[in-house]
This record gives sequence, structure tokens and C-alpha cells, in this order.
Amino acid sequence: MSSTRCERQGQFEIGIIEHEGREFAALGSSVFGRNITGYTKGDRHDIKLTSWCGKTMLDCRCEIVERYWSGSLSLMFRLRRGRFIVGYALGENGMLFRGELVCNCSDDDARRQAKYLTQLFGDLDAEDEEAYQAEHAEV
Repeated sequence: MSSTRCERQGQFEIGIIEHEGREFAALGSSVFGRNITGYTKGDRHDIKLTSWCGKTMLDCRCEIVERYWSGSLSLMFRLRRGRFIVGYALGENGMLFRGELVCNCSDDDARRQAKYLTQLFGDLDAEDEEAYQAEHAEV
């Protein structure tokens, strides 16, 4: 039997899974300065930003800036006073989101920043995957 729980440590969440008597922990959601890590919850009409344990971190209007063939998304969460949280999600429901707070900009500037971050994180993910495959390739 498996169980899941989360522990908060300041602005960081630790996700803990207990499986067959052993515990496994990983960094969940976090807010560090302007950088935000969380998870998506919902569908194309109503995406929320949540913690790993499913608690709402940000409940505001979300715009899908762009969809990619891989299923990943550029997202823009609209806040008040010209502020946005923009970034990259691996999908719509239960998937990792990485982004940042941008301030004093137009909607179009925020959309451009979301696309830029999507490209940046997409490239990092591809590099990580390539390194993993090389490390685990059969000799």
C-alpha cells in the first residue's frame, strides 16, 4: 500500500510517498524570488496552478499562449496591476509548471516571455533527456 503526504518548509513543499515501508521524497512546488514551480490542474478552459498535493497556489485567469506537438504549453496567468506569472507546463492536468513573475509589462510582452521560457525549459529538458539516455545506454 502507498500513501502520499506533503510537508511545507517555508516557500518550499516536499512531496513524500511511502511505498512498501520505504519513503521517497522530492521537491514539490516552490516560490523562490520571482521563480515559481508548481503543477497544473484543470482543462483548457480552466487551468489552475497547484502544489504537488493539489492545493491551489494561484487561482486566477489562465491563458494558453501556445500548444506544442509534445503536449507542453506556454501559459500566462494574469494578475492585477500589469503583473503575470508566465512559463512552461508539460501538460494541462497534473503536470509540472515552471515559470516566473513578470511585472510592468503588456499582455504581448508577457506572452513573448512565456514563449521564451517554454523554449528555455524545453531545451533544458531535451538536454537532460539526452544525458540520461547516454548514461543508461547499453554498451
